[in-house]
Amino acid sequence: MAQIELVGVEKSYGRPKRGQEARKAVSDLSYVIEDGHFVSLLGPSGCGKTTTLNMIAGLEDISGGEILIDGRRVDDLDPDKRDLAFVFQDYALYPHMSVYENIAFGLRMRHVAKDEIDRRVVDAAGRLDIGHVLDVKPKSLSGGQRQRVALARAIARRPAVFLFDEPLSNLDALLRDQTRSELKMLHRELNATSVYVTHDQEEAMTLSDRIAVMSRGRLEQYGSPYEVYHEPATEFVASFVGKPRMNLFSVQRLEAGRYVLPATTFSIDTGALDSESVRIGLRPEECDLRAPRAGEQPHGNVVAVEPLGNVSDVHVVVGDVDFLVRVPGFGTFAVGEPVVIDLHRARLHCFDPETGARLVVG
Repeated sequence: MAQIELVGVEKSYGRPKRGQEARKAVSDLSYVIEDGHFVSLLGPSGCGKTTTLNMIAGLEDISGGEILIDGRRVDDLDPDKRDLAFVFQDYALYPHMSVYENIAFGLRMRHVAKDEIDRRVVDAAGRLDIGHVLDVKPKSLSGGQRQRVALARAIARRPAVFLFDEPLSNLDALLRDQTRSELKMLHRELNATSVYVTHDQEEAMTLSDRIAVMSRGRLEQYGSPYEVYHEPATEFVASFVGKPRMNLFSVQRLEAGRYVLPATTFSIDTGALDSESVRIGLRPEECDLRAPRAGEQPHGNVVAVEPLGNVSDVHVVVGDVDFLVRVPGFGTFAVGEPVVIDLHRARLHCFDPETGARLVVG
């Protein structure tokens, strides 16, 4: 186990041309991964998450800043001197070797005693339920079994830190869910420090102690799954984390603390905010939908209903905004039905329209 600290870490590619800066893939990353924590680097393709993982591993040099493991600077050390184990997206198994030999290979390179290698291989294979395939070649295995072999190889190393680069992305949906649950239980059992790259916010939410949300090479937020979901630091985090996506729309100031959606009578009480315009966010499950009461003006009409079993996603057009509300039940509302959307100030998320930063609702 180990603590990892990133201090102002940066990565640039290419030589800067006259009057231009080099392209930055990662800018000014600073956060601490606590000993024994499972931390996900989450973001869309090209946000710098895999580059960050590779810099921690030593597979890529940093362009600035420092990387420390247990207080010792490691960014100038070769990968094999950092006490890490890497699980890749494509498994990276040797096709000509048996499962046993694949798991044992790294230990042999480190001149571990034969009896100790055998104990570690059998133990790791047993943890992942692949003890019965130790004598076969990887080509005879399913995708899920190959991923378990890659995990077993990492476990047998007994490193200070596990690094995972989207290890479940090649699996089908059912197997991915199953392997994710197994990975979570395995982390609890090993109590190891783990850094996990993913673009899947569901994986990040279910696996992690902390999530580092990244966009365009920058850290948008570093916090617990609860904080990232319920207290997004920026509009990007609010829009990226959550299924279905958060409703986000611009409103104009009507009076102090009260805003209106343009071209509608749909007003929103934000409390103490007093900006001329605000970006409002509201998760589909954090508002209520109902039929208008006698004499009450509806906010809009239902344009689509998506039954999902125990809940339904209802699309309501308010002005020119498509507002999504998740309601209990199956087919509770009908297309064309006029409805009212009840909002609660405590559930609102407000963002600065220029910077995207979160605004505190009074």
